[in-house]
Amino acid sequence: MTDIPIARRGVLAAAAGVILKPPRLPRHRSLAFDVYRNGSHVGVQHLRFLVDGTRLTVDNHVDLKVGLIGIPLFTYRAHIVEHWQRGAFQSATSAIDNNGTRIRLDVERTDAGVVISGNRIARHTAPPDALPLTYWNKAMLNGPMINMQTGHADRPTVTREGWFRLPAMPSGSVTASRYQLSGPIRLAVFYNQANTWSGLDFHHRGHITYRPILG
Repeated sequence: MTDIPIARRGVLAAAAGVILKPPRLPRHRSLAFDVYRNGSHVGVQHLRFLVDGTRLTVDNHVDLKVGLIGIPLFTYRAHIVEHWQRGAFQSATSAIDNNGTRIRLDVERTDAGVVISGNRIARHTAPPDALPLTYWNKAMLNGPMINMQTGHADRPTVTREGWFRLPAMPSGSVTASRYQLSGPIRLAVFYNQANTWSGLDFHHRGHITYRPILG
């Protein structure tokens, strides 16, 4: 990914608390990304935002395949569903196939906090302001982030690094602000002027980049 800095570095001030207003939704109530590993296309991610009165359901699919000369070497599929009510996060589930390893996670907000359980972790409770690490909701930067694969709830350091131009698909570019996460979570996430998720950049078995699909 070629990033062109536009503005100077700044630091995001994080504020704890449960979200009391509806999260901002994408204009067309959907998002799509092409995913690249070391510059080669390896898959896609699609999100749909379904609104029913005061209820919001976010349907999130990831489908990745890394291969060599047509031979699949690694596959990753994830289906994450979030439920929101009157602007507040209520629950989420994830079903993941990590190259043959099946992972299931259930997350539910309760009076005591956010309860996290799954088939590969011990049941535990995260702070009340914890939100899924699913990127589309910029408010996740304000509190603990729940990894929907591991079940860990971490609060990384978040640094705003200014505006960048990112390549988009099938052509063109988007202007987005880069937020660098460091500490227990290490990645860069991008949001455009409307605070819509616009890109992702991290290292895991190679350099992974997300390019938004426009239209």
